[in-house]
Amino acid sequence: MDSPAPLLTQEQRQVLAAAADDLAALARLHDSEPDMEMLQNLSTAPSRDWFALQVKGDGMEQGLRLLDDGLSDLSPNCVDALWVDYADLYLTFGKRVAPNESYWLTDDHIERQSPMFEVRNWYAHYGLTAPDWRKRADDHLVHELEFVSALLRNAGGTAVRDAGRFLDQHLLLWSKDFLGGVAQRANTAFYSGLALVTEAVLLSVRAVLEGITGEPRQERAVVKAESITETDRPFVPGVEPSW
Repeated sequence: MDSPAPLLTQEQRQVLAAAADDLAALARLHDSEPDMEMLQNLSTAPSRDWFALQVKGDGMEQGLRLLDDGLSDLSPNCVDALWVDYADLYLTFGKRVAPNESYWLTDDHIERQSPMFEVRNWYAHYGLTAPDWRKRADDHLVHELEFVSALLRNAGGTAVRDAGRFLDQHLLLWSKDFLGGVAQRANTAFYSGLALVTEAVLLSVRAVLEGITGEPRQERAVVKAESITETDRPFVPGVEPSW
């Protein structure tokens, strides 16, 4: 039997709202390639000031430095490089990483599999749906970040407890693989930094939830599929079978 959902103090609600804002901000940064207006707005403040939570650790510090470095040059060539990098990392599989849970948690690295439907059930429980799963799977990084953000913004004890469980059962099972791959393979400092910062914030949010709910992170072993070699050809939509 589940323990009773925690009764939240005003201070805890404020912390959860800050965490929700940070996750929503990260979701926007992962959502699409940035245009010049977005980059100029980001560059008006140090990246540390983008986030409400004061996350510590080497990964966060390194990620923040990379984000700032990535915004130090907003020439057209650098912006073009960001767009190319975004496409390779999030759209075309050019860097051999995929921003979807099913890819990482299925033996054959196939998207839109059982993990996606499990995530969809989580969303439905809270009356939420992904806009169009054919264009972007329910278990895409952006949707999962937005979902956890929504649960934290809900500020109900049950939703907050479920946020920790969703992180344990879904997002944190694969985020390190994807974001670690992005950090290592991105051609731009911006996306390497974004990956490091995202993982650091996710771990920090989970620690916050543990402190509020008393439920420690439940880590479970994930059976990894055989790694894909760098010699495999990138997937190009419309050229070869996808899912």
